[in-house]
Amino acid sequence: MQRVGWNWCVIARRSPHSLDRWRRNLWALWSAQMLAMIAMSAVIPFLPLFIRQLGVTSEAEERQWSGLVFAAPFFTSLIASPIWGALADRYSRKAMVLRAVVGISFALILMGLSRSVQELFIWRLVQGGISGFIAAALGFVAAETPPTHRGYALGVLQTSQSVGAVVGPFLGGVISQYAGMRSVFWIMSVLCIVSAVVVLLAVEETSNHNRSRQHAHQVRDNLRAAWTIPGFALALLCIVLAQMGTVMPSPQMPFFLEELGVGEQQLQLVTGIVVGVTGLSSLIAAPFIGKEVDRRGARTIVRWSAAVATLSLIVQAIAGSVWVVLAARVILGIAVSGLVPALNTFVSMRIPEGRQSGMMSLASSAMLLGNLIAPPIGGVLSAHTGIRVVFGVASLCTAGILAVLWWVPRRIASRRAV
Repeated sequence: MQRVGWNWCVIARRSPHSLDRWRRNLWALWSAQMLAMIAMSAVIPFLPLFIRQLGVTSEAEERQWSGLVFAAPFFTSLIASPIWGALADRYSRKAMVLRAVVGISFALILMGLSRSVQELFIWRLVQGGISGFIAAALGFVAAETPPTHRGYALGVLQTSQSVGAVVGPFLGGVISQYAGMRSVFWIMSVLCIVSAVVVLLAVEETSNHNRSRQHAHQVRDNLRAAWTIPGFALALLCIVLAQMGTVMPSPQMPFFLEELGVGEQQLQLVTGIVVGVTGLSSLIAAPFIGKEVDRRGARTIVRWSAAVATLSLIVQAIAGSVWVVLAARVILGIAVSGLVPALNTFVSMRIPEGRQSGMMSLASSAMLLGNLIAPPIGGVLSAHTGIRVVFGVASLCTAGILAVLWWVPRRIASRRAV
């Protein structure tokens, strides 16, 4: 037997079939999440330009609405995600994955029909409330994967987000350039239905007959546990800071590229490339870094990834050309490939058995909180102090992770000394 975190995991009793099953589930969910991420990422780069098309003409209003529209789904998802996670542990994780991806498809159709920026904002709120695909997939993989392979599995799952972040912006840029922005929403909605079919046919969930609904944990139980499990709450704080640092500049990227001299005709395509290249580098690096997480430990990988991300954001803040920004975004992608999966692995290894979806939904909510806070802050900073300040503040967020990792062990040591 091998003890991992609080769980006793009898690795020797796992049959070859069960090992095959978790790998099959991982790659099926990888494919489904890749399609869903392509769909969600495809609309992100040109949202500021779509807001302009919906009648917002003031430069300050454009930037502020870009932040609000970008953050809208994260607000409702922050509230809904722990609820969906608790329901997944109680009933069916696979059902929650299906519900999430169908919800994304429904929301994309409504966004494509928007006639004003206010309608677009409302439908983005709806998307957050009824989707939550990443949280559902994280909970499923954490529950179905042997602990000794969990860092690798979560790292691989992260690469599906990276593929979506690469292909989505590029595909969305091409479609919007030649078929119009609204077409992107509708085409990506169909892609989400394909993702749902993959989950329905290829994902096999462990039988849940042994789950006792009488002893199922509710949201408040998971929140209480988050404060009592050592290091769990601080890991959630680091996830918030990581998301704030990496997400804050994204809604302002088209305006930043305009400042750097990119013409209006090429702006949509160049934005897609600059945003997407981060996902490409993350895609390449994630499997290797995921194995290093299992080998060296999550704390070490988080420390190095946070330092590299901070350096990349500082370079973007002082960049004078698109090529410098592009190179810095490549480096940022490598950092992200270690930062987010390592934090998720750290969290997953401390979750008691039977709570994986509910507790991992808290990690997802931490990501959502960072995604919620960062864009409006970036929008206000961009409108009133300049876009470069946004990158500077983002670098302070990732540097904050280093501060947390440095301060907490010393705080614990000082208490023990007393």
